[in-house]
Order: sequence, then structure tokens, then C-alpha cells
Amino acid sequence: MAAKDLFQPAQIRRAVAQKAAISPFVLYPAVLSGLGVVTGALFGFGGLALGVVGFGAATAVTAFATEFGWRRDEHAKNILMQATRKMEQRRQHVISSIKQELAGLDLPLAAEQVDTFDVKFSTFVAVLADRFAITELTYARYLGVAEQVYLSGLDNIRNAMIAQKALGAINADRLRQRIAGLSASAPERPALLSRLEGFNSTLAQISELLLLNEKALTQLDDVTQRLARTKVERGMADSDTESAIAELHRQGLRLAEYASQ
Repeated sequence: MAAKDLFQPAQIRRAVAQKAAISPFVLYPAVLSGLGVVTGALFGFGGLALGVVGFGAATAVTAFATEFGWRRDEHAKNILMQATRKMEQRRQHVISSIKQELAGLDLPLAAEQVDTFDVKFSTFVAVLADRFAITELTYARYLGVAEQVYLSGLDNIRNAMIAQKALGAINADRLRQRIAGLSASAPERPALLSRLEGFNSTLAQISELLLLNEKALTQLDDVTQRLARTKVERGMADSDTESAIAELHRQGLRLAEYASQ
């Protein structure tokens, strides 16, 4: 399961179920039960074969119930924190690369967004730590959603930078001058118009990428403010904060989808 799909309750439960199913405490008894079935099919289901099948199946079911029930929150938190750490490592690498390359590009809004994401994410984490203990599942889930948005926003900035580099090879003003000086039937006119259209399309893509980031930053602000106002009981946030984090998750998915195009 991709990290971007992991941070909502239904996906978390599915990931925990998968982890529980491959736990040695579940897997080994299940294999033992399977061997009992094979033995019975080959040599007949005597008392020993039936006993092995029954013991293995009962042990596997009991172990799965334990792993998916009693230890569910522990498994979920570990899964989320592992995914979050991977995103954090990738984010640090991306930030270092972006800052070096932005110095030579005319993308002031992108450069501003790199710093803004850092400030808003740090603020969110500080408020989150005031509301929940880092050992709580809710903390891990919220942190993962915010980390996902941060990383996807940086991916969008990187894509905007790549597009900006491509624009550097085109002199749009010169193209417009040449087109304006040509007759409608000039043979080179279609080629020049196509190049100008490509320039304008790339420029629009850069604007869209950075606009999506601005929306994500606004949503991150909103979640932080709601989290600061929330009442925490038994490790759970209120419905207002839950709805905000769900919208932030959707925003992160939109960012990730656009960045991967």
C-alpha cells in the first residue's frame, strides 16, 4: 500500500489486518494446519491429522484476533510512523536539492513556498505535540497526513522548477514579434505558433502547480487552528478536527496525483 493511501482509518485497518495475517504467531500455526490438511488428504484424516489441523487453525485464529484486536493500535502506530519516517527522509533530500536549484531560477513564489511549508509544518507539529502524546495513534495518523502534504507540495515545486528550466530555451517575446511580422500564409507561421502555444501551456502548468500548493498551505493552516481549539478526550480529537484532517488528506492526494502526472 502506497504511503499516500495509508492515513485514513479504513486504510489503516486494512494495513493492520495484512500485518496481523503475516505475523509469525499467525502464519506458522496456519502453515501447520495446512500441512495437517495435506497429510490427511494423502494418508487419511486420522486422529493425528485432525488434531494438527484443529490445533493449527485454532492457534492461528486466536493469534490473529490478538494481533488485530488487542495489539491493533500498536501495530497501526508502528506502520504509520515507519511510513512517516520514510517520507521525512525523502523530504529532507528533496529540500536540499530544491534549494540549490532554485537559486538559479526565476521562481520567487516557489522559493517562498519552500520556506512557508517548513514554517507551517513545524507549527502544526508543535501544536500536535501539545494535544497528543507521540505514543498515541492519533498523533501518528495526523503527523503522517501533514508529512504527506508537505512532501507532495515539494514534489510540485520540483516539477515547477523542471518546467521553468524548459521555458528558459524559449524567447517568448521574440516569438511573438516574429509571428506578428508574418502574413497569415507564411509557411513558418504554424511552427512558431505551436512553439508559443507550448510555452503558454507550460507557463499555465507552473501556475497551477503553485496554486495547488497555496491551497494546501491554507488547509494546513486551518487544521492547525482547529487542532489548537480542539478538546482531547481519550486520545481522540473532536469531529471538527477530524473533518479538517480528512480534507487535508484529500488535498494531499490531489497534490500527489498532480505531481505524478
